[in-house]
Amino acid sequence: MKIKILYRRYKPLHDLYYSFITKPPEGVSFIVPSPKRVLRYLYPLYRVFGDIFLVKHILPVAQEFFFYDRETEEDIDVLHFIQLVAKKIPSKPYVIDFEHIAGLANFVKLDRAAERKTFNFLSDYRCYGIVPITYAARKSFEDLFPDLYREVAYKTEVVYPALPDYYTLLKDAIDYTCVVPRRDTFKLLFVGNDVYRKGLHELLSAFKKLEDKYHDLELYVISDAPPRLKRAYPSERIRYFDPVFSRTDILKKFYMPCDLFVMPTHCDTFGMALLDSLACGTPVVTTEQFAASEIIKPGINGLFVRSNRLLLNDIPFPSRRATMSYITDTVETLLVNDLVEKIEYLYLRRDLLSRMGMEAIKDFEPTSKFSIDVRNKKLGKLYKSCRTRKGNN
Repeated sequence: MKIKILYRRYKPLHDLYYSFITKPPEGVSFIVPSPKRVLRYLYPLYRVFGDIFLVKHILPVAQEFFFYDRETEEDIDVLHFIQLVAKKIPSKPYVIDFEHIAGLANFVKLDRAAERKTFNFLSDYRCYGIVPITYAARKSFEDLFPDLYREVAYKTEVVYPALPDYYTLLKDAIDYTCVVPRRDTFKLLFVGNDVYRKGLHELLSAFKKLEDKYHDLELYVISDAPPRLKRAYPSERIRYFDPVFSRTDILKKFYMPCDLFVMPTHCDTFGMALLDSLACGTPVVTTEQFAASEIIKPGINGLFVRSNRLLLNDIPFPSRRATMSYITDTVETLLVNDLVEKIEYLYLRRDLLSRMGMEAIKDFEPTSKFSIDVRNKKLGKLYKSCRTRKGNN
């Protein structure tokens, strides 16, 4: 059975779907069109100009032209749209997934045209499955499109992303070329771009306070952090790396050898970095926003820190304009102080941290919620239903 992936091809398919390629459902093969890097500047136009009337209508047309390949292959069975609503409803059966229902309107503006387009795409009889990737994503659908949700609830099912148990796979292949191998050094890790949204500036502020008190801490940052931010927090114990590593290298060289992953994000619809860390047996400190409570179990595989600036908890439809005004380089004192407290708490309790790491990998066991087996069973059943129902039409 062949499934074609339709996505915005500004860059390679998101890591959320890594295991689609490496371990698809039984009897399923995915066709993933290559990214069109030359068009990587199209998407940022939404961030800057997405609320302007003409731009808002021109960009979806451009998106349709550049990123929606017509299903020319006769043997394609199902189309799988990833957070993307096509302008024209395809003739083949299709399913669609999303991290937040606002993604189907490009996080620009929820107006009548966007509502109508979403309604038509999700309610059509050729749409065989609607897949929010978390319960928080499903709730965003219920809250913003209550009438549509009631109509299509029967074909809506949460299917979590999935990863292998990286800890078991990579524990004998840890690479210390980037991270100090000393066991007595407490190693913190941050991975992510769009740094002010993900709270790197607050983590740096917290680390500055901690390193004055403890001399065996190090912070590793993989990010496109701007030079001015790096200059604001000079320290020999903060090591910056450009985001040029392969996925495997990041796992082996950073997630596996580090003690604690910290990402005090102000806005994330999922946060795949959290899942990567847990699959490596590395506990997580993050904010309790949107779907984070479905990933982190406080005291079991990580801890939450407090913040008064959690965009997705405060704003039902996170438009580009709202996000740009909400996310700033202001350092939140509440968050910084709680980061200091929670990191210090785990620093002083290495035995607890070790137990949390062992608990973290349990969510990737064959019958657990983030396992590939569970994900594949749900997706495989959905894809096969497309073929069966198509044959009955």
